[in-house]
Amino acid sequence: MPETPVFGGASEPDETERAMSEQKPLAGMTIVEAVNPRAPIALALAAGLCGRLAMDLGASVIRIEQMQYALPLEIDGFLNLGKTRLESSDDAFADAIQRECGKADGLVTDVGSLKTVSAARVGQVALAMSHDNPLGGSEFTLEARSGLLDLVGDPSKAPLRLGGHQIAYASGLAAYLALVDMLTKRGAGAAPSHRRVDLLDIGIWLNWKAIGGAAMGLPVPTRTGSNGEWCVVPCRDGYVALVYRSKDWDALKRMLKDVRLDDARFDTDAGRGEHRANLNAVLRENFAVLDRATVRHLALEYRIPLGPVWSPEELREDPHYQERNFFHSREHGEATLVLPAVPVKWNGMTFLPNQAELPAGT
Repeated sequence: MPETPVFGGASEPDETERAMSEQKPLAGMTIVEAVNPRAPIALALAAGLCGRLAMDLGASVIRIEQMQYALPLEIDGFLNLGKTRLESSDDAFADAIQRECGKADGLVTDVGSLKTVSAARVGQVALAMSHDNPLGGSEFTLEARSGLLDLVGDPSKAPLRLGGHQIAYASGLAAYLALVDMLTKRGAGAAPSHRRVDLLDIGIWLNWKAIGGAAMGLPVPTRTGSNGEWCVVPCRDGYVALVYRSKDWDALKRMLKDVRLDDARFDTDAGRGEHRANLNAVLRENFAVLDRATVRHLALEYRIPLGPVWSPEELREDPHYQERNFFHSREHGEATLVLPAVPVKWNGMTFLPNQAELPAGT
């Protein structure tokens, strides 16, 4: 038998969490989730997260999929563990959606697939890449159009895509909210309602500081690279997010104990801004000789909001997350996956990820 991959450890739920998870507000409802494999993967990830949240809150989720649309094991387990998965050929995809919607309360799909389904009797949440090009582009182009690509990196180099799938998953959360809004507003005999979630709109919302600043006539944030006020600098065993505010400057000097930081040019915000390249060069030298554990200890001691950059594996073992029961183990085939706690509440109640999949005896 092959070795079972384990993606980190996790704590077991306590009795309070277990009791909360038994109260499922969407119990008894059925949601169909279907995104055509030719649609951008961002739409599939957004729909997948929406369906997962609905499932964690008690709904039965039917996912219609095609085999050639494979996701990495970690993502597949995170999004789809516990869903009823129905395979469909490309030619029968629309018919499968139509058939399953006959016994469903809601449908989450892409706008392209929705056009192939005749007047579904269920409420619908349709996902689109943008208003002007609903099924065109990628998550990278959405980051560019929304301005998110102009927030990080070196301005002299090509922009880099953001880590993870921030627009896709934020859109999945928006789709979940649209779905719940639609389901809770249903009345006896009322016609099914429809919602549309535009991923470009979500990207622009994520970049709200740029919009707010521009509306007030302030400079729009842009890439400043290593000369930025806040930047990521190398340390002995990784990287440190160098974040400090004006009121933290004296504490930062006491922490590093480098006489070069007493230079009069660095005494004020304006001076530090004017001489940012020189200042950051001194700071990089100081952090280059420290390891991340030391940086974390010093940041806590001097109460400065900077901190080390941790890997996902390190975060899973973080004692604070462990104490809060943030991660939970779930079986997925021969693998043990670790899922985060459900990121939404319902009337103050919290929920465990996919409680139905808890191994027997836990």
